[in-house]
Amino acid sequence: MAESRSINPANYTLAWICALPLELAAAEAILDEHHSSPSAPGTQSEYVLGKVSGHNFVVGCLPSGIYGTNSAAAAVTRLLSSFPNVRYGLMVGIGGGAPSRKADIRLGDVVVSKPVGRLGGVIQYDLGKAVGDGRFEQTGMLNQPPAVLLTAVSRMESEQMRLSNSYISSEISRVLAQNTNMEPRFSKPAQEDRLFHATYSHPEERTSCLDCDIREKVDRPPRLSKEPQIHYGTIASGNRVVKDGRQRDEIAQQFDAICFEMEAAGIMNHLPCIVVRGICDYCDSHKNKEWQGYAALAAATCAKQLLAFVAASIPCQSQLDGPKKSHFMVPFERNPRFQGREDTVRQLADQVLSTDHTKARKAAVSGLGGMGKTQVALELVYTIRQQDPARSIFWIPSTSIEAVEQAFRNLACLLGVSDGGSDDVKTIVKNYLSTERAGPWLLVIDNADDSDMWLTSTSPALKTFLPANEEGFVLFTSRNGALVSRLVGPNVIKLSEMDGAAAVALLRGFLIQRDLTEDEESAVALVNRLSGLPLALIQASSFINENGMSLETYLSFLDQQEESEIELLNQDFEDEYRYPDTENPVSTTWLISFQSIQRTNELAAKYLTFIACIDYKDIPLSLLPEAGTELEKQKALGILRAYSFISQQASSELVTMHRLVHLATRNWLRKERILYERTISAGEHISEVFPEGKYEQQSLWRKYLPHAQVLLEREEFESDGDVKDYLAGKVGRCFVEEGRYDDAERLLLECVASRRELLDANDPKLLSSITDLGRVYWGQGRYKEAADASIQVLHSQQVVLGDDHPDTLLSKHVLAAGMLFQGRLEEAETINRQVFQQRKSILGDEDPATLRTMSALGAVLRYRGRLQEAEELLGQAVELGRVILGPEHPHTLDSMMSLALNLSELGRLSEAEELLLKVYEVQKTILGENHPSTLITMGNLACIYHEMNRLEESEELHAKTLEIRKAILGPEHPDTLYSMSNLAITFQDRGRLADAEELAIQTLDIRKAKLGATHPETLRSIAILADVWRNQGRLDEAIALLSECAELRGSHLGPEHRNTIATKSRLKSWRKELHNKSPREYVDTEQESERSEGRKKSRRRFLRRSRQPEAKSLRHLLSFKT
Repeated sequence: MAESRSINPANYTLAWICALPLELAAAEAILDEHHSSPSAPGTQSEYVLGKVSGHNFVVGCLPSGIYGTNSAAAAVTRLLSSFPNVRYGLMVGIGGGAPSRKADIRLGDVVVSKPVGRLGGVIQYDLGKAVGDGRFEQTGMLNQPPAVLLTAVSRMESEQMRLSNSYISSEISRVLAQNTNMEPRFSKPAQEDRLFHATYSHPEERTSCLDCDIREKVDRPPRLSKEPQIHYGTIASGNRVVKDGRQRDEIAQQFDAICFEMEAAGIMNHLPCIVVRGICDYCDSHKNKEWQGYAALAAATCAKQLLAFVAASIPCQSQLDGPKKSHFMVPFERNPRFQGREDTVRQLADQVLSTDHTKARKAAVSGLGGMGKTQVALELVYTIRQQDPARSIFWIPSTSIEAVEQAFRNLACLLGVSDGGSDDVKTIVKNYLSTERAGPWLLVIDNADDSDMWLTSTSPALKTFLPANEEGFVLFTSRNGALVSRLVGPNVIKLSEMDGAAAVALLRGFLIQRDLTEDEESAVALVNRLSGLPLALIQASSFINENGMSLETYLSFLDQQEESEIELLNQDFEDEYRYPDTENPVSTTWLISFQSIQRTNELAAKYLTFIACIDYKDIPLSLLPEAGTELEKQKALGILRAYSFISQQASSELVTMHRLVHLATRNWLRKERILYERTISAGEHISEVFPEGKYEQQSLWRKYLPHAQVLLEREEFESDGDVKDYLAGKVGRCFVEEGRYDDAERLLLECVASRRELLDANDPKLLSSITDLGRVYWGQGRYKEAADASIQVLHSQQVVLGDDHPDTLLSKHVLAAGMLFQGRLEEAETINRQVFQQRKSILGDEDPATLRTMSALGAVLRYRGRLQEAEELLGQAVELGRVILGPEHPHTLDSMMSLALNLSELGRLSEAEELLLKVYEVQKTILGENHPSTLITMGNLACIYHEMNRLEESEELHAKTLEIRKAILGPEHPDTLYSMSNLAITFQDRGRLADAEELAIQTLDIRKAKLGATHPETLRSIAILADVWRNQGRLDEAIALLSECAELRGSHLGPEHRNTIATKSRLKSWRKELHNKSPREYVDTEQESERSEGRKKSRRRFLRRSRQPEAKSLRHLLSFKT
């Protein structure tokens, strides 16, 4: 019965979707009423409107010839935009049966979708991924049908069990009687219903199954009733036609499916619906179209019967009226203390209010927990409310599934679209907000952190309920950057730490005593200590308010042990802008994220806990534990970046963890009682990958060094002595290379003590540690202790390894260097010659160790005054070093420096200068200007300038070297004292005698206190001060001081030592001058004499005897064998 009436789209609450024209014909035929409107505007003319079983229905059909899930999804979306009050739907048409022992499905029967187990009644069998073993793993979830339709299914199924049901046959007869033109195509075929075995394929040359092999027919018992049977279960939906019995059975068995079709999966997540399919074939090669019309009409008739069990839905008045007034559903008041994110709020407001609808209507604010994302969203909604009062604003807290469900229910009630007891309120809200009738709106989804909740775990995933409207805008806040990038695409604003001024302003806003921030130094220090994290600043202000303390006092608590800082960050506080049952302390705000990472990516969790055991800054990617593949590594790092736990600059191989996250992760591991275990594991890994401290690996170990250093200081690492000692040895050697002798000494003393307790006295590991400690003593100028260590190691190695072992030769080589600095030149030469011959014999002429001994022997010969021999040997060492090691290798540079000093002794100052300048330029580039080796070269170059009478340049370079050494090494380091002595001599020659005296006295006092009154360097300082006094005309005092020096040198260095001989000669000359000159004449004569070239040369010879360069060349004498 047709009824002409004016169409109001809001009156239609149910949709009926067809894929084929014959399905649409069947649907039209069973309508109780037809609603027609010749003047219906727009897209409404695409649909058939009418009433079935008391329900106003809109019937839509897919475009002709365009089938499948995508076409179905597009058709439903278009329908919903035209009919805003459509709540549910039916997908009605034909399908292929999947008979089995459990389901005796025959042609003309009807299948109704019904949830089974975890499946919602329809499964998209071709949506998934191929996994490693060749299997296809199905992914994604589809909506379950709404409860109101499932209840109707239950009632129809119940009635079918109780009563003899002939409704379908009767209704088909009625329809065909009223529509006689349909009889030829929609009547039940006379053709026999044949089911063939799955393995039997229809012969390609035959158009009919009449000639198919009757022996391949499945023997099925005849049915007693001619009435089509209704089956309930899972319907398999996909984008391909299944025409193979074996494939049909395989898919049906996998998903327990009883029917196949091609459209339902496309609409289930857009329109809650029941699928009704009449069986027209068996999804095998015996397909034909004979049964399609009858099956379509049987399905339509069954759908009509189903609707009789659904109560008619009358749209409420608010659904029929025009656009409503704006709504405001936000759980928090505006924050009057909002600070520092105004630019972000403006940027978002511009997007929300933009009239350019070609731009994205979704965005997200992402960042570390506690960064202020919720506060940005809150400030935005109140800003929008002021600027656009007509816009509705809604807020959904995504703290749990239950919270989201409740928010949707509240929203439906607010909008007046709640539909009785329906449990599919999310779809109702989505559909309404997706229409123009909803008006402009902003939807904030706060704390959308759980990927499972939004993408996979719920059925369907929550993302399918996001409304879309040109006048609407969806804003997410999330810690999970990866999740929101999937939800909104690239339109993600990442919040970082607040800058200093904004952070201080935020802190001030939350303090009761706002004048506390007038202590600007403490305020800035507190902001920096808390990394500009808003939540941490608010928590700190709350604690300060409660306890009435100053910023400086709070800072003092933070500066205590790690446990004290954690205790402060554990303090809970009242916050009117948090959700019930959520924890606020900074130390717990990331726990959910930690646990989520632990569940979803084992490697990301491993990286997180590994970084917690080392330093949080500048972590080389190469230091991280190995991953199975580079892709797995990048995915794991991507997860940590997505949660803003780590940051990484573009193209950088370093990552940094947020300091407070680092602290919180350690606290989490401590509470889980696995911090000890993870620290030991991290120590084992770093011990294995940390380089040996060789020059060739310098760039790598410099990156690793801070992390190994932090790990060694962890108390949890204490118990694993062997691994810790192994790592400490490696780190100690690197410290020596860096010139950080005090750090190396502290570490290696602990290592030696530990290994003495655990190992035998001759164990190679212990001897290695003692050797490393000896290198430290050389660097510190503690030559006796260094020699004692060398002798101890040497004796043990001679017993255990033998005299020719490379390690034994190395120790002898070092011992010879010690004798050189003690003035035992003959012994030093003897040992060096012996080692040189042994290394040549065992290792060869061109081995790096042989070259080092060649260079060391050349230095001894220079000290002994045999300059021509020294030049020949050092020249060879330089040339071989350039070829074998390279011109920039530290050993080559040391040989070049020794050769330059030898050339200066020969008076070839220009050649010496040229050579030293080459060394200096390379060291500046490779080591840096502040490295101890570079400073040695600077000092020696200054000495060369002094010899060349370029006193101004000499003073400038000595002063620069002294300044750097004081800052880097300290004012009492032996190298610093060398610079002070040399600068004092330069001051003399420039006539600055008062400055020279002051510096000489300082040097002497420090050396007496540090080294003792008889140490060779103390005696050198005495001689320099005596020379200054003499130049000041204080000859009596000078002679008395030099006499003391001569006596001490004779008793401690021996009467034949060159320094003893030189001092006695100088003392004799001074006494002669004193005897020959009157006091007045003496002063004038001595001042004139000071200007003479002879006196200058005397002091320069004194300067050349400085032991500085040879002492520092030891830094490479102890390098391990390659």
